[in-house]
Amino acid sequence: MNIKGSLIIFFLCDLLYTFSGCSSKRISLSNIDSQKVDSLIKVQKVNDRTIIVNFGYDAITAIKTEQGIVLVDAGISTALTAKYRKTIENIFRLDDYEYVINTHGHHDHIGGNSIFSQAKVVGHENCQKEVSERWTNPEKSMMSLYKIVEDYEQKLQQSIPNTSEWDDIFTQKIRYMSAYFDVKNHIPVKLPDITFSDSMKLDLGDTTFEMFYFGKFHSNSDIVIYVPEIRIIFIGDLFSKYGRPGNSDSSITDVVKCMRAISWIDSRMNNIEKVID
Repeated sequence: MNIKGSLIIFFLCDLLYTFSGCSSKRISLSNIDSQKVDSLIKVQKVNDRTIIVNFGYDAITAIKTEQGIVLVDAGISTALTAKYRKTIENIFRLDDYEYVINTHGHHDHIGGNSIFSQAKVVGHENCQKEVSERWTNPEKSMMSLYKIVEDYEQKLQQSIPNTSEWDDIFTQKIRYMSAYFDVKNHIPVKLPDITFSDSMKLDLGDTTFEMFYFGKFHSNSDIVIYVPEIRIIFIGDLFSKYGRPGNSDSSITDVVKCMRAISWIDSRMNNIEKVID
């Protein structure tokens, strides 16, 4: 199918979406039940200067250092991450963001990068390519996100409102719907300002971030992040998917790099109290 045909089909899909049971007014993130969205944004205090803010499977971690706030990942969309930012600032009483570290380049981890415009984004060198690939065919991305939203809408209709199952489906629908609007509104993803190929270390005075490339596994830009001062390691989506084991030995395409990374983690194991995925 040529580009013109694809655009016509997408335009028709958009019209159908507007005039179906889910009208554009109903699905707009700004018009949906914002109190319900806000009520499902949770905060977990990891320690005195580390919190995890999540909305269903969307999650970012904020760490307060003496040189500013460092974030690990940035969520799936600008609209949701703007809410997370307000939550972080209300808790920390700070708004100085130093770095956003992306565990990998998948859109649900980098979609909110631009909300922290003053921060430098750090990621593996392959992260830039993975982020850019989403914008090579925005119409295809919109169609894919549209279908996901529709699937979750159907599941919502079949579930009992305000149950844990309904809330889970609702958060997923909102996540992908907000990502859909970012693509539709041509909101670009902020690419990493600082990249590395093998390993990197950031020193922020009282807090150090050690990063190591895992090799191609869940993505082609997976890194692990070790913070010795708070005894935490971040593993992104390396070993789990939707809260369940998602990878196996058959997923490893770069055995040498993966084994080096596992050895790197193992050498720090005695000082790791928490693993955040």
